[in-house]
Amino acid sequence: MKLIYKYLLIIPVFFIASCELTNLDYLENPNAVAPENAELSLFFNNVQLGFRNFYNGISGVGARAIRMESMDSGDTYNNAWGPGSFNGVWYNAYASLIPDLDQIISIADDPDTAIPIYAGASKIMKAYVLMSLVDFFGDVPYSEAGQGVVLKSPGADDQKVIYAEALSLINAAIADFGKSSPNIGSKDIYYGGNSAKWLKFANTVKLKYYITTRLVNAGESATAIAALAPNVILSAADDFVFQYGTNRNNPNSRHPWYNSHYEVGGGAYLSNYYMWTLLDSKGSPDPRLRYYFFRQDCDTTNEDDFTLDCKPELNRPLHFTGPYSWCVASTTGYWGRDHGNNDGTPPDGDKKTCFGVYPAGGRFDGDDCVSTKNSGKDGAQGAGILPIMMSSFSHFMLAEAALTLNVGDAKDNLEKGIRASMSKVLGFGAMDPAFDSSFAPTADDIEAYVGTVLGAFDAASASGKLDIVMKEYHLAAWGNGVEGYNGYRRTGFPSEMQPTREPASGDFPRLMFYPADYVNLNANASQRVITEQVFWDTNPAGFIN
Repeated sequence: MKLIYKYLLIIPVFFIASCELTNLDYLENPNAVAPENAELSLFFNNVQLGFRNFYNGISGVGARAIRMESMDSGDTYNNAWGPGSFNGVWYNAYASLIPDLDQIISIADDPDTAIPIYAGASKIMKAYVLMSLVDFFGDVPYSEAGQGVVLKSPGADDQKVIYAEALSLINAAIADFGKSSPNIGSKDIYYGGNSAKWLKFANTVKLKYYITTRLVNAGESATAIAALAPNVILSAADDFVFQYGTNRNNPNSRHPWYNSHYEVGGGAYLSNYYMWTLLDSKGSPDPRLRYYFFRQDCDTTNEDDFTLDCKPELNRPLHFTGPYSWCVASTTGYWGRDHGNNDGTPPDGDKKTCFGVYPAGGRFDGDDCVSTKNSGKDGAQGAGILPIMMSSFSHFMLAEAALTLNVGDAKDNLEKGIRASMSKVLGFGAMDPAFDSSFAPTADDIEAYVGTVLGAFDAASASGKLDIVMKEYHLAAWGNGVEGYNGYRRTGFPSEMQPTREPASGDFPRLMFYPADYVNLNANASQRVITEQVFWDTNPAGFIN
């Protein structure tokens, strides 16, 4: 009896303790390290990974819109994405990345705990995130965001104001990188604690800011770009990339594209248009072709209706009036999906063209024509990169500035951009242990490619020159859908891109839907139509598709 009474007394104690712990959960996560107790280097490491996650989410959206990756989630623009498609991007930005960046900036800017390199790096990453949110969503919460239960429904700030805040952060970061800092070394995933490299990245993001806003701010953009040009990323040694590893489990550190195609699943479809552009658009293969793509089946002339839902030689849609391919990128094994083909998936996992050695850390294509479903043992085993900001990108932005703002030499930067891209991509071949150099492009192949592009550039009209620059930028930016999506809305180029398979494609998304979580949970939010335009896009409605 005494034992029963003891248990009856203990039960309320557990109940009270449980209630107290439950209430604490609403105030602070007991499983997370509070900012004031976090070791700054670990905190910084976490935001660098968060920045990678944010970039990955936003880049894939842009890449599918501009035919760099396959838009196979819908047959028109209006159903290729839904509001739910963007919940992850929104969460990464607002629930994780921006609050943590603000905490680091607060700590690293404090005179008692000042570490300028942490402050500067966090400011430039935050500026990139804010610009990207505006680029994809327009007006978004900022000044009222992050206040939790105090303000559950933050209002959206004017996108111009947020862009101005991003520029202020960029300038503050540039100032931070000019100050002395302790050596943080390996605690910096991107640049190993090198303030000079971070400074070049900050200047390049500033270049991106001014080339993006040139339609609404031509005079200021021209002046700023002229001053920035010598100080941006101009060497591959300064490229801003996230480097993946080869670990398969606990944790899986490999490139997500590698995970998609080099395990046992079917993997994502690649874009027929993008593969065709490298293979056939200039009359001879692009030197980067075998590095970007790996074919599992090199003959697509013997397929049946079960594995291929169209016939390359038949039934080409009447609105496919350009030179681009239909059904498959070629009959030599470049097997993907046309723009807006959202048909079901047949048993073609061993036929799909796969991501190659660049940037995914996959295989170099030496006419091997074998399955990649080998439990992650092939190629560079996933040790690829995210090409967030490359030296080639700087040259293409400077070439655009020369043509549109009369700043610098367009042809010189076009050539340097192409050569920088070739050098970076071709350097990945040796990462594949099975690399067959007999299939690698020769110096003559590269010279022939450069000569073809520059010859066309010389013969082109003013708009034709810009088209060529943006096409080469599009090809060099494989793995980066952010810059291409912005460039397409800003210039309307590259031209003659493959349309959706459906004749009535709907309206090209000049801005993306607001995330479902934002609209459904915020009393001050309402959904948009995708024909709304970001403030720096002053081009006519419907001028791209």
